[in-house]
Amino acid sequence: MKNIKLFEEIYDNLKKGFTPRVDLHVHTNWTDGQNSVFEMHKEACKKSLSHIFFSEHSRKNSGDWFFEFSKQVDSLSTDICKALKGTEVKILNFNGEIDINENFYNECDLIMASVHRFPGETSKDFKNKKLYKKDVIIKTEFDLMISSLDNPKVDILGHPFGMTLNRFGFEPHAKLFDDLILQCKKKGKIFEVNFRYHRNPKLLIEKCIKSKTLFSLGSNAHSLKELGKILEIF
Repeated sequence: MKNIKLFEEIYDNLKKGFTPRVDLHVHTNWTDGQNSVFEMHKEACKKSLSHIFFSEHSRKNSGDWFFEFSKQVDSLSTDICKALKGTEVKILNFNGEIDINENFYNECDLIMASVHRFPGETSKDFKNKKLYKKDVIIKTEFDLMISSLDNPKVDILGHPFGMTLNRFGFEPHAKLFDDLILQCKKKGKIFEVNFRYHRNPKLLIEKCIKSKTLFSLGSNAHSLKELGKILEIF
């Protein structure tokens, strides 16, 4: 596991009641964010963050832009805020495959895998919220997430149940979160607590601490204003 010490520090600090000054889910204008790498890092320093993770979206067919993005992150000062670079990629299927360009892998400090669509969905399907029944939605997302935990390239499970919660508006049973957290621990993966998607992030943190599962804290920030929002829960 890459950068595992950071997540151990986050776990230990929160267990002791100290809030870690991190935001480990950030997007820039290299993909769908509003601001540059430099602007987001400057804002992170202004907000006294110790670590920021630029988890830029990418796919298997993404072009060479990723290497220039990587150089920009590497050029940032670490005096106040250390910047990590990597990518958030889609979980493709129930075999745990992820939509990653293999040429990017060695450039990444961390790889985040998230459910963004269900296998075989078209753009038209994605807009149809009544295409699936509640039980099917929850089971499909759960099974996709579980499958990704066996992929050795995956470090962080991004916004768990984000599709169920945000796209469809359903609340998975608490036990499913418990099962997912325990599987992350078993498989040595980081469970992300996400400000944008999760309705009770503090409860998820408590579950992770209770089960001794390492977790990440992310705002899913796409702008300067959103950066560091995850810290507002404390």
